Amino acid sequence: MPLVLVEGAIIECTHQGRLRLAAGDPRVTVKGRGVVLAGKENGLTFGSAAAPVPGMITPCTAPTPAAPKACTITVPATPDGWSKKLTVGGTPVLLATAFGVTVSGQGPGQWKVADPGQTVLETL
Repeated sequence: MPLVLVEGAIIECTHQGRLRLAAGDPRVTVKGRGVVLAGKENGLTFGSAAAPVPGMITPCTAPTPAAPKACTITVPATPDGWSKKLTVGGTPVLLATAFGVTVSGQGPGQWKVADPGQTVLETL
């Protein structure tokens, strides 16, 4: 079964950008870290060397002088990355299998989970 994402989980974009998720929902925690709900990833930007963002571990390499925009998540993860069993307030939690689409100065890309932030809680 896939692991549940929690605060501190790391996601990465097609262009090697890595971002640590800063916020989880405190109503359900794993070792003190709130679970990440589906939809909370929407709007996140990976940041670039020229424009770092909070939580950035590695900058997205998509930006160029001609196309300076780093990867940004513009739609929620696909439902395949949502838990079918575990919800918080009716919203599914995100799983380690979550992925989705990004946009950048180079056009569309993808993001995926690099590290769920915990190794204890699994669910379907």
